[in-house]
Amino acid sequence: MTMSRRVELSQLVELQRQPDHIRNICILAHVDHGKTTLADSLIASNGIISQRLAGKLRYLDSRPDEQERQITMKSSSIALQYEGHLVNLIDSPGHVDFSSEVSTAIRLCDGAIIVVDVVEGVCPQTRICLRQAYQEKLETVLLLNKLDRLVLEKRMDAAEAYRHLTQVLEQVNAVVGNIFASDVLAKEVISTKDQISALEDTDDSRIYYTPANGNVVFGSALDGWGFTLKTFAKMYQDKLGVPLDQLEQGMWGDYFYSPKKKTIEKGAHEKGRKPLFVQLVLDNLWNIYDLVDNRDPDKLKSISEKLGIPQTARDLKHADIRIPIRNLLSQWLPIDSSLLALILQIVPNPRQIPESKAEKLLCSRMEDFRTFPAQTQALKQDILKCDSAAPNLIVFISKMFPADRSAFPGSVAECFSRMALLDSADGDSEQADEAFLAFARVYSGTLRRGDKVYVIGPKHDPKSLAVQIDHLFVLMGRQLEPVESVPAGNIVGIAGLQNHVLKTATLSSTPYCPPFVDLPQIATPILRVAVEPKDIQNMPRLVRGLKLLNQADACVQVRIQESGEHVLLTLGEVHLERCIKDLVESYAKVELNVSKPIVPFKETIVKFVGTSEENPEEELAKEREREKTVTIHVPSRQSCVKLVAIPLPQEVIELLEGSEPILKAHAAAQDSSEVSQVLQDSLEELKGKLSKLFSEAELEEFNETTVDRIWSFGPKKCGTNILLNHSDFQHSSIWNLKKPERTSNDFRSNYESSFVNGFQLASLAGPLCDEPMQGVCFVVLEWTALPSIQEEDQTTTTVVSHGPLSGQIMSAVKEGCKRAFQNQPQRLVHPMYSCNITVNSDVLGKLYAVLGRRHGRILSADLIEGSGQFDVSAVIPVIESFNFSTEIRKQTSGLAMPQLVFSHWEIVDIDPHWVPTTEEEYEQYGEKADFTNVAKVYMDSIRERKGLAVERKTVEHAEKQRTLSRNK
Repeated sequence: MTMSRRVELSQLVELQRQPDHIRNICILAHVDHGKTTLADSLIASNGIISQRLAGKLRYLDSRPDEQERQITMKSSSIALQYEGHLVNLIDSPGHVDFSSEVSTAIRLCDGAIIVVDVVEGVCPQTRICLRQAYQEKLETVLLLNKLDRLVLEKRMDAAEAYRHLTQVLEQVNAVVGNIFASDVLAKEVISTKDQISALEDTDDSRIYYTPANGNVVFGSALDGWGFTLKTFAKMYQDKLGVPLDQLEQGMWGDYFYSPKKKTIEKGAHEKGRKPLFVQLVLDNLWNIYDLVDNRDPDKLKSISEKLGIPQTARDLKHADIRIPIRNLLSQWLPIDSSLLALILQIVPNPRQIPESKAEKLLCSRMEDFRTFPAQTQALKQDILKCDSAAPNLIVFISKMFPADRSAFPGSVAECFSRMALLDSADGDSEQADEAFLAFARVYSGTLRRGDKVYVIGPKHDPKSLAVQIDHLFVLMGRQLEPVESVPAGNIVGIAGLQNHVLKTATLSSTPYCPPFVDLPQIATPILRVAVEPKDIQNMPRLVRGLKLLNQADACVQVRIQESGEHVLLTLGEVHLERCIKDLVESYAKVELNVSKPIVPFKETIVKFVGTSEENPEEELAKEREREKTVTIHVPSRQSCVKLVAIPLPQEVIELLEGSEPILKAHAAAQDSSEVSQVLQDSLEELKGKLSKLFSEAELEEFNETTVDRIWSFGPKKCGTNILLNHSDFQHSSIWNLKKPERTSNDFRSNYESSFVNGFQLASLAGPLCDEPMQGVCFVVLEWTALPSIQEEDQTTTTVVSHGPLSGQIMSAVKEGCKRAFQNQPQRLVHPMYSCNITVNSDVLGKLYAVLGRRHGRILSADLIEGSGQFDVSAVIPVIESFNFSTEIRKQTSGLAMPQLVFSHWEIVDIDPHWVPTTEEEYEQYGEKADFTNVAKVYMDSIRERKGLAVERKTVEHAEKQRTLSRNK
């Protein structure tokens, strides 16, 4: 078997100078669909690894735990050469816990290979990949992988396999069409006429995957073969005497070849003829794979000789027949040539970036690009030209990643300690094993060693200092090759920035360059743990380790709570395990105590519903007797507040959750002098939607005027709780960002900020267990305030709002909100994971049992056509999900692999303080209500963790205790 010649670094460096010959691509897919195996096959074509090891070596998985678990955990890049072009290939993870790594890869690329396992079809992560690729405007190629499984595992014949492939392709196109339609409709002005016309007018022919269009590759990455329709059309065009383009169009679909007329005709299914794809392609492949079961070395040898592929006698006699078959297929239909040829044709080079993408990089959705300074707007042209001689240097760093000492070449070894993790000013003489590099792409100009550049972080400070570039590397998977300069359009590793860049940044030679827009976040980190060193003297090392972890992992968040705890926020159990392992072994190098996972909750109130079926009258009467409104006086009796809490409609909560970025930008804009037009328009749109929802609400408290009475949102001015003003006080409008001059003579306006802050504090920590509130509307019915005698003196009016009354009002409002909350039926809200599992029908029952024990809920269980497997989608509370994957694998003998993604918040539908009161309830639940009140269990565990008072009987059945001495 021929070994590909290794590509020299000098060739790659030469190609880097020709932007028209560069392609930046990433591989995206669901977990275990074959991304890293495909990367191995492509790397083998450059002679970096042997073709025989492709698929076994997992070359780009350089971490030991990646090799153990057989999943990719970080995105890694490698530069490949193909037919005079430079292909920068980034392999990305498929596991949902590492989805942030996918964002970092996508941002640096112009195209992507979407890999789909033909047996499993479209999976949840495949949908996310397709959506991300669409949003970041990447040109994509679809690889239908693992065709060998259809014949060897599923035992399908060629015709069944063809039908199955068309179904998988339809699934993928259905997802793409859905994403496209929702995007077009979202951009359109919403009215019934427009919605239809918007979709009809838009050309969607280019977005779909069809083999005849030449954007689909069929293959098996493990066996190293792949083909497009053109590959086979070229083989057969002379033999069949049909023009190439006609043959290519007819090879997919209901067409057959008529030998008499020497033409391609339609209607293969009706006439009982084999479709061309089955006849010309699948039958040949199936004949070769049949030799796996019916071993026939002579037949294999004759096929190889006919195709002109040398096979050694030793290979033909090999115990594993797959070896000679792999040799035959990978040389007859090499996957690298068909896939890379297609990439060169479809993916744009860095000079062909669409204008909309360049603008999207520089300007977020909340800002208007036309309002930027002229120098900033000119940078868009620099990005589009991608000229290495341009005066303005623009580089985007999408993540910082640790590189092992062994990856660095000897020539850089002496500078290693300077690049090593952070400054070793802590007096730690310990030798560092890793150094941080920036994973970046040059968009304009040429980046050279020793250049002085501005580091522009996400929270841009124009006064930032220039930083010198230390070393530059071409990323070659596990190896790094040092270079002196990197021209525009290339992906590069930059050393020496670990003390200047946290996660992402933009480097530029001009201070006018804005920070690039943040990476889109796919998943929300929801799983938290508190960490502390076993030996408290190692605290500084843990703090330093957390800094490094925060830098190295794009998705982990490190927070220090008010209590002083160090908390890690991670995406899921696999991600959490990896973070703790990295902390202990690489970054902090100390033994840790890790708390049980902490799950955030929220608190809310619900509408009262009479619960007892026997005599609801009695219940309702009791409920009516309870006064809902709360009147509270400040200690000095100068002010009195009367308020009531009511639940917000679900639609309003969802709208406010979706509008969080707008409300955050609005809160930030209140402090700044100028307001962008885009934000003003977004606020107007939000106001219109809220007004519509309030006017449709069933509660009499809400109507058209409600929107103008909104005083504040909370907590942190961007949450889902609302403070409504129904008193005679004129509050400053939340919708008008231009601050009006204070003309009111009302004494209370000095205390307005204290009043609002009281509400913010109450909504941040509710009465149940100090967790934030959700979906509560506090209506202020009355607010009176009397100026005290000394404050009427003109000299002291300047300090009034900071005087003692302001603090009293804040405390009173906070206390009043909490009491009003407690006067309504209270509920906890907990986060839910959505969970997709594909299982065989025989273990379906066990799966249901595991979900039932953990308070999960099955949403759907559909039979996947032609496979005998069920696709189960369910939701499960995050707090119940620990060790869920392990338990499911045990119960189903390793056949089910759940993927958990944060989905939504859901109310725990039971009052945490409920105790039986009526006779029926006593009969059903017993005097002590022996059934477990889940909400109370959750609430008590949170209160215990926070050190709040917990009502608990420590002694259930007290008996007279005998002392030991009496027993003798």
